[in-house]
Order: sequence, then structure tokens, then C-alpha cells
Amino acid sequence: MTRRLAAILDADVVGFSRLMGLDETGTFAKLKAHNSEVIVPSIGRHHGRVVKFVGDGTLAEFASVVDAIGCAMEIQTALLQRNEAIEPDRRMVWRIGIHVDDVLVEDDDIFGDGVNVAASLQALAPPGGICVSQQVNDQIRSKLDFRAIDFGNRRLKNIERPIRVWRWTPEDDEQRPPPSEWKEEAAWPVRNRPSIAVLPFSNMSSIEEQEHFSDGFTDELIATLARCRWLLVAARNSSFSYKGRKANAQQVAEDLGVKYVLEGSVRRAADRVRITAQLLSGTDGTLLWAERYDRTLADIFEVQDQLASEITGTIEPELGSIEFAALRGRAVLDMDAWEIYLKGLWHLYRFTLDELKTAKALFEQAISIDPTFAQAKARLAYVHIQLGWYGPLDERGERICEAIELAERAIGLDQKEPAAHLALGRALALDGATEAGIAHLHNALQLDQSFAQAHFALGQVLCYVERPAEGIAEIKEAFRLSPRDPHLWTFHNVLAIANYQLGDMAEAAKAARASLRSPNATFWPAIVLVATLGRQGETDAAREAIFRLHRFRPGMNCADARREFYFGDNPVMTEAFINRFIADLASAGLPG
Repeated sequence: MTRRLAAILDADVVGFSRLMGLDETGTFAKLKAHNSEVIVPSIGRHHGRVVKFVGDGTLAEFASVVDAIGCAMEIQTALLQRNEAIEPDRRMVWRIGIHVDDVLVEDDDIFGDGVNVAASLQALAPPGGICVSQQVNDQIRSKLDFRAIDFGNRRLKNIERPIRVWRWTPEDDEQRPPPSEWKEEAAWPVRNRPSIAVLPFSNMSSIEEQEHFSDGFTDELIATLARCRWLLVAARNSSFSYKGRKANAQQVAEDLGVKYVLEGSVRRAADRVRITAQLLSGTDGTLLWAERYDRTLADIFEVQDQLASEITGTIEPELGSIEFAALRGRAVLDMDAWEIYLKGLWHLYRFTLDELKTAKALFEQAISIDPTFAQAKARLAYVHIQLGWYGPLDERGERICEAIELAERAIGLDQKEPAAHLALGRALALDGATEAGIAHLHNALQLDQSFAQAHFALGQVLCYVERPAEGIAEIKEAFRLSPRDPHLWTFHNVLAIANYQLGDMAEAAKAARASLRSPNATFWPAIVLVATLGRQGETDAAREAIFRLHRFRPGMNCADARREFYFGDNPVMTEAFINRFIADLASAGLPG
């Protein structure tokens, strides 16, 4: 055997067995035609050679990475054009993976890890697309117009080390439909989801003409609540059949088959509006939650939208807590997947290392009962991200790989699940694929504008890339939507970091101290406070802050602090920020 460096291309037909089942003779003839008319000629034009055909797959090698990429792009573009006139379920579509590595050569065949990596990359590629390794992407950066998307580190089959993956498809991103137009692979399963009816809010204004405002607000609230994928919301026509009628919550719940009833009133005077809302149990009419909102009217539609999103953002965690409370005392063996998921969610929101491990086990159990449970997969991905923050530093790289895989599987099951885009967005950003992460966080918010966690996560990632002013706007929106959020300490903490980046040390210190008042805060706001006081030169206050930091992390020094900003080899913040932050810690008196 001899060795040589090669760019390895592995191509395979998507769903070939299904196509053979539909039309064995026609499919085989089409495969031969595509191979002879598109794939083999393209490989030849780009100075490559076909190593072998294995069933519906093709293995080729090139002396140049640029040639391999050019060939793959040409093949996928040509196949896309050939498929335009063919019915979608009859199209023959390829995936392609490309890697560059040393290969072992015997006769005309090639072997080695590089061949295995190319095959695994091919399996990760989207239908009609290409996946390449970091080594390939590095070599073609300025030599070819190959606009691939960074999809982070991935664990590949039979390969010990994680491989960073880049993806490309012929379609330009701008031509892809927005999330609102995505088609779901299957309808969201009903499971044992909670259900709610929103009764028309009563017009308590002295002017009868204000009826349109209360009805419009009710419509907006129904529409906003309906974006919560885990909540069944009675249709508008059903709810409005009770307009002008006196009906108690139990009767409404029985008539409409719902578990909860939301009702309220609108009182408007001049340019002021007061909205009250209360959540009732459909079982016995018990008042479960109530709140009052006062606003000044500038733009009626904007106020309706803001209040509807604020009520939705508050009700979501309230309902989660109520649903979980009903499960206390029950053994997990007696629960279905939805109930186990709720129990896992409760433990997740405790945000301690032990509680996160419990949540992980519960989500895994829910998925084992129902493998199609996209939201459970999404939250399991989120748990891995949190375990990366709360657990050992040397596990972070592995946690993020796991989170990316789980979140992508969740999106594969349900493209409209905001929690899946939240998890993938956060994981990609922590893995260094920041722009791809931001795109997924925007997707989550397009799907659910009331999703406080997604606003928070977007604010945090914007700080990663030194855009603190934009980050503050997102964090403030998270505060508005979820003023009693169980993760509130992190809202304050990221607000402190953003103000530190802007140079507003007074606001940074104020936010860090607010974060430290939360019972589940970690060492992070304490260390941000130390850096802030170090920048200000407040020696005595800094000494006290270091003492407080060491209650969280005994003996923590500047070197320890620097390591906390890394996930594997990837710095979470810019190197310039980290260096500035560590210098301020040293100025405050934190040991090196």
C-alpha cells in the first residue's frame, strides 16, 4: 500500500430503497443515466477519478480540494435542474460529503479514516446539498464562491474526535420560505396537552364605541396564545359564542372541552387603558392567577400586541407550574410522556447541577416512550447546554455536540417548534457558529414572539459579538414578557455584561447586584461585579466583591476566570473582551 493526500468525495442517493420500491426498473435506469450523463463527466471535468460505485453510492478522489468542491456544486446544480420537471416523490436526489486527508491506496481503491469521515459527512448533508469538513472549508475560502453555513462540531460515526461541519445547498438562503410558511412533516400530536378558552374580554368603558378595542384585544390574545405549541386554544368562534352571556368557568370548560378559562375586562378612559386578566380552573372555577395592566395609548394596535404577548409570556410558566403541581406524589412509572416531560421541565428550571441531571433523565425517559416528541428532544438539547455551563469545563465540547444533534433532530420532527430553534441557536453560538446561531434564534422568535427565553438568548449572543446595545433591547423584552422567570438572574447578569461592554459601569454594577439577589444565581454576576469595580478603581468595594465571589468559587483566580469563557477551544466572547475583562479582575485584586 502507498499513501497520498486526497480530497475525498462521497455521494449517495437519498431514499434509494423507497424509489426502487416504487419502480425498480425505472429507478435503476435513471441511476445509470444520472451517473453516465452528470456525475462521471463532472468528475472528469474537474480532474478527479471515480474510485468505485457501491450500489447507489459513488466514491471519488481529487488532487485538489477546489476541484472536488467545484465538482460537487456542479453535480448538485445540474441534478436540481434535471429534477424540475419530475414529480417530487419521484425525484432522485443526492447527498455529498467531502473531506481532505491522507489515504491508503491499494490497486485502484482507497482506504482510511478520511474515507470514513467523507461518508459520515455525506450522511449529514441535506438532500441536494453538500457537507464538508473544516479542513476543506479552510482550503477553499478565497478560491471559490462556496457560501457554506457553519454547523458546528459534530460527532461522526466511528471517528473519535469531533469534526467541524459546513453545509451548502444550491438554493440561496433568501429564496427559502420564512418559518411561517414551513410545512410540518406531521401534525403536532395532541398528547395530554393542557387546553384553554379565552372568553371575550368585557368592555367596562363608559363609551360603548370602545367595544371594538376589547374584541380586538381578545382576538390578539387568542392568536398569541395559539403560538404556544404545547397549549390547545379553543377557536375564536367558540369563545365568542359566550359574548354578552354570563357563564361560569365550569360550564365553559364542559361545553368547549378545555381545562382552563381565561377571562378579563378592558377599561379605557381618554388615552389610558386598564386591562385585568384572570386564569380560572375549568374543574372547580378556582382562581389560579390574576394580573392588572395599565398602559398609555399611543398606537392601539401596538398596545394590543404588547399586552397580549405580555399576558402570554406570563401565563406559559404559570400553567407549567400548575400542571406540574398536579403531578406531585405520582410515580414516574404511572405517567405518560407528556407528564414526564412536564416533570423534567420543572427540574430544568431549578437550574442547579443536580436538578439538571434529573431533568436530563426525565426528558430521555419521555423520548423513549414517544420518540416523535420534538419538544422533549429540544429541551433535552437545552439541558446539555446548561450542563455545559454548570458542569465540568472538560465536558463542554461534548455537551455542545450533543445539544446540536438533539436540536437538529427536534427540528427534523417539527420545524415550527420554537424551543428547538432556541436550543440549536444557543448551541451553535457557543460552538463558534455565531451567525448561524443568531439566525435560529430569530427563527424561534418568528415562530413565537412571546418566547422570553429566545429574546434573552438572542440578547446574550449579540453580546458575544460585541453588539451590546442590541442585546440590551432583547434582554429588556425578555424582562417584560417574563417578569417572574425562573432564570431571571441570568437576565440581570447579561444586562450587566452588556453595560460593561458599553462602558456604563454604574448600570453594570447595578445589574450584577440585582442578579446576585436571586436565590439561584451562580458565581457569574459576582465575577462581573468584581471586574466592574476593578475598572472603576473602587478597591474596598472590589475586595468585598472578591470575598463574595470566593463564597461561590473558593480560590477562584484570573486564570480560572479566563477558562470559564471557553467552550472547548471556542471563546464565547471575543478575545479582546476576555483580555479586557481579565485585566479588570486583576486591577480589582483577584489573584492571577
